[in-house]
Amino acid sequence: GINAEYGHYFKQINLSTIKMSAANPKKQMAEAYVQKHRIPELFENMTAALIHTQPENAKKFMIKYLETLKQFRDEKGDYPSMFTDANITAVFGMLDVTSKGFISMEQYRSALKTLGIKKYNARPEGCEKDQISLSTFLTEAKAGLSVASANFVKLS
Repeated sequence: GINAEYGHYFKQINLSTIKMSAANPKKQMAEAYVQKHRIPELFENMTAALIHTQPENAKKFMIKYLETLKQFRDEKGDYPSMFTDANITAVFGMLDVTSKGFISMEQYRSALKTLGIKKYNARPEGCEKDQISLSTFLTEAKAGLSVASANFVKLS
């Protein structure tokens, strides 16, 4: 997935370049601000969108990305994900190489992490049998992506 392939591009904002001691209140305020406003996630998602889309004009794309994000926030709408049902189904299909109709819990966890989902249902339907169906995977992936993409918007 994008995060797995391009993870080295997604560096957390490093405030250590600010020449201050750890006990410095300005540095602590800066770190709190960055985390409160989810700045690292914003740049991670924007970078993922750039890599996924590879637009001719990257700056124009980023401006449109931020404008669209603001529009969704202003309207308090749902935040779309760059992954469609077809993309999620394709991920499932790559893991279900024998076409049994299910994947293991380990594959489930790994696939969700690859999709950039950090918080997910640790006990989805089928976990007792170590058999996660496509339907369950789709449901869980979409739920996780809606949380993970709260500051992400798809642009074409």
